[in-house]
Amino acid sequence: MANDYKQPVAFEERGETFVNLNLVRNSLRKFVLERLNFDPSEAEKVPEYEIPKLFRKEKLSLQDEKIIYQAKQKIPSLQKILNEAIETTKKTTPKILAPSYIKAHFGECVTALEPRAYKIYLDYEEKAFLSAIDSWILQNQSTINSLIEKGLSPSDLVKEAIKLSYPLVQKLEFESGQTRKARVGRTFELVIEYLLGRIGIPCQKPRGKQHRKILKRVDLVIPDQITAIERPDKAYFLSYKRTLRERWKQTIPERKPSWRVFLLTQDEELTEDKAKEIDELGMIVYVRDELKNKDYLAQKPWVRRLSDLPKDLSFS
Repeated sequence: MANDYKQPVAFEERGETFVNLNLVRNSLRKFVLERLNFDPSEAEKVPEYEIPKLFRKEKLSLQDEKIIYQAKQKIPSLQKILNEAIETTKKTTPKILAPSYIKAHFGECVTALEPRAYKIYLDYEEKAFLSAIDSWILQNQSTINSLIEKGLSPSDLVKEAIKLSYPLVQKLEFESGQTRKARVGRTFELVIEYLLGRIGIPCQKPRGKQHRKILKRVDLVIPDQITAIERPDKAYFLSYKRTLRERWKQTIPERKPSWRVFLLTQDEELTEDKAKEIDELGMIVYVRDELKNKDYLAQKPWVRRLSDLPKDLSFS
């Protein structure tokens, strides 16, 4: 994605100034990519330099806030990203979108589609944040030119540019961490909803203040929220937790009499103690298919494969 960059008009200078501006640009782009855990492409490779020590949190200027806001607007909605992943899957591995295959291999379909959608999101994020750096350079070109005119060495020039841009980079890093957590969880939800729809299982996300109050912490109900509230014994209550971290119990629904609560997770591990906690809560947990095959989970009937979900919903 980084190689899609087009040279800004303001960079159409020549000579040493142009070379130094390009050095600053590539160095800042590399710095951002590394801070956000991306691998810089060859276009961002620059001579090694020592990153200056930056400790305190800097206040972001209104100008920088605007740059970040405009960059984030370039990232599409999760639904659009999922649609892109679905279109890509239709061309590459169409079988995992076939209803008959989904019914028999639900877990595999989730595991294939969800990371594909997340990868598309990361591509958009990388492109958006690099555009923020390019915008920052254009906004601060006169300041950068002043540094160049001081005759600083390439290494010192890069250090000074990083110091100047650090409030922006720091905010980008924070925004990335917060957004990724939210998006990866919501992507998991959307993939589950999409695949259930493909095999004809009606489902609904709780909507409306009163309904959400009753169904708090429930992510999806089957077949719909009216049935879930008025005839709960005829409904299923799904809760998504992509990972089961320390405080996972604080975000799951309180199980009520006659509620059949299913916990769906993509966590790559489930300890025996955590499995027992889930059983004590009266819930059934659906895990990665390969995780269920572990010896200590194989004989626990409340721990099931994600691929068992369609059958357990009595629609297969």
